[in-house]
Amino acid sequence: MTDHLHRLAQQQLAQGHVRGAVETLRQLLAHDPQDAEAHALLALALYNMRRLHAARYEAGTALALAPESVLAHYALGIVETADRKFALADEHFQQALALEPRSPHLLRARASLYRLWGRKSDVGALLEEARAIDPGDPVTLVALGEHALEENRLDEARRFADAALRIEPESADGLVLMGAVLLRQGIADDAREHALQALRIDATHRGALQLLAGVKARKSPLLGLWWRYSVWMESIGTTRSVLVLLLAYATYRVLRGVVEQGSLRAWAMPIEVAWLAIVAYSWIGPGLFRRSLDKELQGVKLGPRF
Repeated sequence: MTDHLHRLAQQQLAQGHVRGAVETLRQLLAHDPQDAEAHALLALALYNMRRLHAARYEAGTALALAPESVLAHYALGIVETADRKFALADEHFQQALALEPRSPHLLRARASLYRLWGRKSDVGALLEEARAIDPGDPVTLVALGEHALEENRLDEARRFADAALRIEPESADGLVLMGAVLLRQGIADDAREHALQALRIDATHRGALQLLAGVKARKSPLLGLWWRYSVWMESIGTTRSVLVLLLAYATYRVLRGVVEQGSLRAWAMPIEVAWLAIVAYSWIGPGLFRRSLDKELQGVKLGPRF
């Protein structure tokens, strides 16, 4: 019975039926409160529900019961990553990889951590290591494509998306990656079709919803400029983005200082208004983006895939 419940909980998690998985795992733990794997799986389910405190407790319980559990270390790594405790998360991923060194899944998780941590130079090496272990894994191919897309290597990202979709045509992540590449290349209608196809597979897919909003923004005269700016800022990384903003502010201050002298003083007000408009647009852009997404989804009807 317990083996069946374990398999059922794993299947429910894989399919996104998180609440069903929680109920299954509660049945397991009622039968055996010392089941470390059940505690670790429950931690992952709670993480998917954004209940990080409860997820950390369950993962910690799993690790206390089974200190060499790969799943427990992985669950704690995922939770600490979400809580932005990157060094601690990395320790857990390293311990998990020491126990299971040829795991593409663990290598991808560590690569995701490094991407959030700002250590982008290490991301590609980890993903290539994962691909060397299993060259035909579509999940790894999508991760490599997403990494290439972040660095604005569009042709490479498209090749990875195409390879992943040849292996698994109904990969929602692969469809979203391909759609994101098409959108960057200015093929908005095809990008929208990829987003809708991904939503037919998984109606709650976050990336597909964001892609759909991106298509809407790309076509909008009001949001199009903001969307391009947002994509560019994402592609150059957090550190360079901060430097760009500092440089923009410094440029504004220099211009103010110059025009306030002599005959150029009449330009002071237009420059001030332009700067405030840029700041306001940057502030309200994300809200307009969200409203655009909500409006777009009202007209979306997700029919059968075939």
